[in-house]
Amino acid sequence: MYGEQTQPFTTVQLADGVTSVGRILVVDDDRAFGGFMLAALESRGHEVEWAGGIMDAMAALYSNRYDLVIFDLRLPEGSGLDLLREATEEGLLDGSAAIILTGHDFDDEPDDIRVFHKPLDVDSFLDRMGEIVVAAKRRRRGAQLKPPFVTRGLSNDRSRPSPKTAKIELVLYVSASSEKCQKALRTIRDVLQQFNTSQVHFIVRDLSGVPASADEDAVVFTPTLVKRGPAPRTWIVGNLDQPELLIDLLEVSGVERRK
Repeated sequence: MYGEQTQPFTTVQLADGVTSVGRILVVDDDRAFGGFMLAALESRGHEVEWAGGIMDAMAALYSNRYDLVIFDLRLPEGSGLDLLREATEEGLLDGSAAIILTGHDFDDEPDDIRVFHKPLDVDSFLDRMGEIVVAAKRRRRGAQLKPPFVTRGLSNDRSRPSPKTAKIELVLYVSASSEKCQKALRTIRDVLQQFNTSQVHFIVRDLSGVPASADEDAVVFTPTLVKRGPAPRTWIVGNLDQPELLIDLLEVSGVERRK
């Protein structure tokens, strides 16, 4: 079912001593998908564990710290955002990165990411996971030297808040000619109208003709929404036309609704 071959693994150590391999937790109730993800990620040298739902994932997070957590949006006991909220509140994702897979409707590939049919370039996906692990390690190292993330409002709602003053920083990666990307952008803008925009730093980046690997967020597919702050940095990959998903993400991050 998963016939895609991956490149032989070679450890990459960067100049600052950070390696591209890390500890990863995959949370999904689909054992076939979980098994594939474990095998693919382990082929790159990562230490990988699998959890079948929120309770198993929370038990794993209480026991260990991970560089990256990859979880499905729909889980037996709730949604991936329920897991994100609970784990964040408990401080279990400090220094980690998180990826939410919504499971369908990618623009860059016609097939479902949760199935990984060809022609999906699995090697490119695994390359990005390595880049995200490296970024998580660097942020964790930097957090030991810098003060914690501070949030404060702006006096003028018409001004765009900077990442340091906003309660949430969002980056949407799109391909300008894609209808799915345009739909995702319209959905996000409609949702943001319901919230205090002085607390949201939102930018859009068009990847048309630009290698995604050049960006620190290591985006593979469009549309992808990245929550850069507050921690943990979170990638929402897949169908972004669900306003409830975005509303929940904003509320989890403490953004206030318009009065």
